[in-house]
Amino acid sequence: MNKSRVEAFTDAIIAIVLTIMILEFKTPESAKLSAIILQIPYMISYAVGWLFIGIAWYNHHYMFSKAKVITRKVFWTNNFWMFTTSFIPVATAWVGRDLNAQGPEIFYTIVYALWSFAYVILTYTIARENELAGYPKVAKSIRDMKIYRALTSWKFMGAEIIVWTLVLIYMPALQMLLVSFQVLAVGGNVNSDSDKLF
Repeated sequence: MNKSRVEAFTDAIIAIVLTIMILEFKTPESAKLSAIILQIPYMISYAVGWLFIGIAWYNHHYMFSKAKVITRKVFWTNNFWMFTTSFIPVATAWVGRDLNAQGPEIFYTIVYALWSFAYVILTYTIARENELAGYPKVAKSIRDMKIYRALTSWKFMGAEIIVWTLVLIYMPALQMLLVSFQVLAVGGNVNSDSDKLF
């Protein structure tokens, strides 16, 4: 399968997702600067979503730059990952209405968990398909991605589930902070060779 076509399709979907997110931002009816204050919860949610998608795209681009082989399995797992990514604007908009509302925060957590699951499957599939095609070094470098190692660590995921459950029960607004921290600390902590590939 043509790698550049899959990358172009993915880039287009990501661009659409980001566009949908900004279209949810409501322009105030008033010309007073204070009118924007009502949009601050959405701005926070939007900023977290933008950061999340931007770092996810960078890691995705890293995997595809490393990959020598893109198979039908990779194509379909990539589609599943993009499908979960397409729910981020909905979760972002709903959370942006009230950062401390439990329902929207739980929905955002579900979307984030499904996205994480899809990302692990995609990473595993790209590594596995490249390994089967005779590229073990490529497979190893993809499996060594810090985001993949964190999302497949039972200790990390166990701690995350406990913390998220407590936050969602007692202080839902902190969830946006947790997502930001995880995205920056885990997803933003890229492999040392990532800048040499682009």
